[in-house]
Amino acid sequence: MQKKYPVKFVQSAAHFKELPKLAGEEYAVLGRSNVGKSTFINHALASGALARVSKRPGKTTLANLYRLDDGLFWVDLPGYGYAKASIAEKERWSKLIADYCGKRENLAGIIWLLDIRHPGAGADMEAGAWLKGMGLPVLPVLTKGDKLSRSMQKKQSAEFCKVFGFTENPIIYSALEHGARGRFWDGFEAWRRR
Repeated sequence: MQKKYPVKFVQSAAHFKELPKLAGEEYAVLGRSNVGKSTFINHALASGALARVSKRPGKTTLANLYRLDDGLFWVDLPGYGYAKASIAEKERWSKLIADYCGKRENLAGIIWLLDIRHPGAGADMEAGAWLKGMGLPVLPVLTKGDKLSRSMQKKQSAEFCKVFGFTENPIIYSALEHGARGRFWDGFEAWRRR
């Protein structure tokens, strides 16, 4: 299933209290600082410049809200893990993520991005335990699928299931693969309907 467009940028927020009240389901996009979050958002939403892409991890420092034309909202949260930033800035990111995931009433689920090459990375293990404790619905998406062969993709996907206890195979995503967008939206809509 291909999504309908366009997608509209709504607002950025540095703190939870700055987030606007929105009517509609919200899905947070969460992942490590260098997982390719901006690339994924731009490709999945078929918008080349919606999220700012940088070679330096940690460029997303705010919660960025996007409205999809069918009444859904995506919220791009700051990345966790490695990023060159002050301790105070990293603490603000952590608080923003924790407050959003713990207090946002219309949060319907988490699109959790994981680098397919690194199952069980420390920051992801910590995030996985935290998400499990929160009890939020999680859709795992393995980014950078183009870095591995098809056979290695399957092997890594199985390893992620083993490490994190996923009951279904994660969606494998590559912004360089023609069918990745449609495969993601098919998986997203099936997950959303559960």
